[in-house]
Amino acid sequence: MTARPLALAALSAAALLAPVDSRAQVATDYDGCIATAQATPSSGLAAADAWIAGGGGEAARHCRAMALAMLGSFAEASRAVEQLARETADTAAQADLYAQAGDLRMAASDPVSARTLFGQALALEPSSLEALDGRARAAAAQRDFAGAIQDLDRLLWLVPADAEALALRAAARRQTGDAAGALSDADAAVAADPASAVAWFERGAARAVGGDRQGAREDWAYAEQLDPAGETGRLAATNRARLP
Repeated sequence: MTARPLALAALSAAALLAPVDSRAQVATDYDGCIATAQATPSSGLAAADAWIAGGGGEAARHCRAMALAMLGSFAEASRAVEQLARETADTAAQADLYAQAGDLRMAASDPVSARTLFGQALALEPSSLEALDGRARAAAAQRDFAGAIQDLDRLLWLVPADAEALALRAAARRQTGDAAGALSDADAAVAADPASAVAWFERGAARAVGGDRQGAREDWAYAEQLDPAGETGRLAATNRARLP
């Protein structure tokens, strides 16, 4: 499982929110609003405000929230999406919106609020992969690694070969001192997705903890190759340089 881009998550929620007899019209308007927000967020915000004033309803308000997120106003965007969640009677849409609000709270560096929102999503949809992944990340951000592992266990029961979740659980297990479990999960993550820089990074970390310095160097070097300009690649390079 990979995290859904914000705009794609928004599109799915808009479809759920749209009334049956006007879904095509709303979807077309929503697509245009989101496209504007992606190209020029400030113009997207203005377009959403105009659409709201013209009776655009929930989809217009959701587009406005996405424009706010694209402008970096993550907390305000989260509040708007959470309000939409409270107002809709569709359980699936409500769960999706709470999960989106949680993602936005994570982007706002507020894992405490994010964890609550992901929990609300899971209360409605206990098998939501996005909410399980999000709550695990929020727990890890609070250094509650046992809590993160609990949600990742549930997620991996549903999707056993999810490289992203396996890598995250490897990191959480490493933080709890479970070196063997961390290496097992990291091995599985690499096998599930050999193109994942995160999987190779975590296997390098697990090997380093286990004393396999050469193996750690090799894995981190490969993570750098896979993600030369990204955060994972930079962390791998830093770790490799610091390893005695």
